[in-house]
Amino acid sequence: MEIQTIIEDNLDLICAVCLDPSVDKETRNLMENGMNDRMSWIKEMRSKGLEILVALEQPRNEKIHYKWVGKMLHSDLSIHGKVPMGLLEYLPIEYALEPIEGENSLFINCMWVLPPFWHSGVGTTLLESFIERAEHYGGASVIVYDGDKWFDTSIEYMPLSFFKKFKFKEVDRDGSRVLLYLDLGSSSPPKFIFPQLKDFYKLKKLKLDIFYNSQCPWSKYMINSVKNQVEKMSMIDFNVIKTDNSDLIKDLGISRGVFLNGKPITNRMASWEEIKLEIEKFQKVLQ
Repeated sequence: MEIQTIIEDNLDLICAVCLDPSVDKETRNLMENGMNDRMSWIKEMRSKGLEILVALEQPRNEKIHYKWVGKMLHSDLSIHGKVPMGLLEYLPIEYALEPIEGENSLFINCMWVLPPFWHSGVGTTLLESFIERAEHYGGASVIVYDGDKWFDTSIEYMPLSFFKKFKFKEVDRDGSRVLLYLDLGSSSPPKFIFPQLKDFYKLKKLKLDIFYNSQCPWSKYMINSVKNQVEKMSMIDFNVIKTDNSDLIKDLGISRGVFLNGKPITNRMASWEEIKLEIEKFQKVLQ
């Protein structure tokens, strides 16, 4: 296994991880614009210290089991003669597209390992490589999830238990979202910025706001999935807010997620079924 820092002439390695073989054609089409936005955002943010580490290995002519896909050749995953197994993306915390305040720290935007390589040391190697790079900053920060499942699946994305193995400590919490900090000398733990809640229970029509940014193409998938359902419901105003500006995120107290009548019902990407359940609860209160 080798860890490579991505540069602009091999960004397709990132695409291979973000849109892996388990993503069906319909979903991939929904996310195409989101992936284009992500590539543009990466190019822009590299001048501000954004870096992406990718774990690679040599392709092998042997069959592997790929969750949600089935059997396939290991070599079929090859890009430019290497098989990408996972990635870790980070940048200085002051540029993080999250509602947090911090300094003297590198912040992990995301880390994802492709299913065939789960429990094989890929995540550990990526995180250890990142921590080495964070030492000269004085700290490392990340938002993880405590017992949460994304999009109503079995996926434990950025699980709290994994990062705690590397001595990250909890410094703040927002529901299932937990802000962790690894002190590497600066003693400057970050903190969450929480949204200013509004009371819109008296509105006759529900207002659904979806927040997203270019860092993750799955945001566009959520937007399209929800929009297709909301258009069938006459009693809901639907609004999409792009949060590529860190000052806007600090003002709103949210980077991606859903507000219903000014109240956050999820502070991460969610499935329509999760959002629908919250809408039904809210409708009962309004009756």
